[in-house]
Amino acid sequence: MPYRTVVRWKENRMQDTQTKQQGIDEMIAMQSGLSNAFVHMDYSVWRAALSQDLTPENLAKVGEAFIEKGQIAEGIKLVLEVVAQNPDDFVLTMAAAILVLHRTLRYDIAVALLRKATLLRPDIYHARLMLADALLVKNDVNEACEQFATALKLFPEHKKEINQNLIVYFIDCGYPKEALDIAYTVLGEEGPTPLLLNDVACAIQRLNQSETALSIYAQSLQLDPECETSKFGYAATQLKCGKYAEGFVNYAGRPLKITPTTEALAALPRVMPGQDVAGKKIICYQEQGIGDTLNFARFATVMRGRGAEVALAVPPTLLRLFELSFAGIKCFSTLEDVPLDNYDYGSPIPDLPGLARVKTAQDLLVANSYLKADPADVAKFAVKLPARWPRIGLIWAGECRGNIVDYLADRRRSILLEKLMAALGPVEATLVSLQLGPPREELAECTDQPIFDPMDDVHDMADTAAIMENLDLILSVDTSTAHLAGALARPVWMISRWDACWRWGDAGETTPWYPTMRIFRSQERAFEPVLAEVGGALRAWCKNWQPT
Repeated sequence: MPYRTVVRWKENRMQDTQTKQQGIDEMIAMQSGLSNAFVHMDYSVWRAALSQDLTPENLAKVGEAFIEKGQIAEGIKLVLEVVAQNPDDFVLTMAAAILVLHRTLRYDIAVALLRKATLLRPDIYHARLMLADALLVKNDVNEACEQFATALKLFPEHKKEINQNLIVYFIDCGYPKEALDIAYTVLGEEGPTPLLLNDVACAIQRLNQSETALSIYAQSLQLDPECETSKFGYAATQLKCGKYAEGFVNYAGRPLKITPTTEALAALPRVMPGQDVAGKKIICYQEQGIGDTLNFARFATVMRGRGAEVALAVPPTLLRLFELSFAGIKCFSTLEDVPLDNYDYGSPIPDLPGLARVKTAQDLLVANSYLKADPADVAKFAVKLPARWPRIGLIWAGECRGNIVDYLADRRRSILLEKLMAALGPVEATLVSLQLGPPREELAECTDQPIFDPMDDVHDMADTAAIMENLDLILSVDTSTAHLAGALARPVWMISRWDACWRWGDAGETTPWYPTMRIFRSQERAFEPVLAEVGGALRAWCKNWQPT
């Protein structure tokens, strides 16, 4: 929609609101039809609309609309203002709390709203339970446990659900030992159920005892063969154990993560393991994170080698990198219209190892890099980087996405730059930041050693790849840049959280996924001990470094 049309629509909407109340649903429907590139939701218009038709449902809808347009601060401001003007309305307060808790990262605000809700209605069970959950997410563990204990005292009839929440959130917050203790207590009191056994298995897998976890997942599935949570956990644990032949087949049964940008692609018939793909046209699309796409896209060439015509649909940040790397494979942006009529099948990119019939670790090995940087970009960044060698790239935090599960996973893997630098100490090398996102702001406070930051000139993963080709070592937490370094066959040291991702297995410094990667494994929730190990290894590496 042209910009002038958008402005005229907004002006008309303001006039309409002043003269007559448009229905909230109608306003949102009209707003959702406009391009994100042009529309900025007018706070006063929507506040006026709510004042004339204020319900918890409409408050949630309007707040959601602001968040969908990227105006998160304005959306939070609006719901807080409405709650403040209706201080005794419990349902309105809960609607605001649920919105903030599940659609933003402002867990401090969610906790404040839920405290208010429990004061208004201490007899409402779900408000108390949500407050306890939100406190755990906020990392207020002691108070969270107090709230869980209060909930058990006030609502003994909900004991089973309260214990289930406590176990799940302890696991997701990085406390698998504590979760396991609670689960075993409940198991002794109430006996086995599919979900309880699933929780036990999940906690044990997070403690890197995957063979034991497999047997408990199997018990859960014996009680309920259709339990989706246990089926997915069983498949992921098979993969963590290196049982790739069965694991990837079972992994294909996971519930897919479909977004508005991949909905049409996911509607195509899906290729399944063992299916003959010769002569078929298949478009493979991103279904999980950027790191997963970087990790699994290598197998698109295997599918092409079996006679399929393969295309890749990926986020814009990966498009140029994949076009440089995969000759003979058409690449599309997921933000563009893809000619779906040309394809027989769609395939989530994480399905590719199973479709390629990966059975052993040997099947994962790639002799050389499978991703390529543009030589012109490599040369461009070569003259921008400091001349001093060796050069070491740093990535200390992952992308923090806006939902609780991803937020907690990111918190378990990310490190503060201050703590990383304290562990590394001054090193005889040029340090180069490869960090993007809000954690990049930490560079301003880092005074231990100069860190060169070229990321203003980085517009996509192809640019990052070009910088990596000018580095001698990349030091990264478990995020997409670690996968990029491994796929480029650059030397990379990865600092793994203690409840390691399934692809890194339970133990060991190496991985068949990336022969140039060395894994430093945290043995506890705190990163300080493993960072001390990394610091010692890096100082020795710098001392012994020789130009190649």
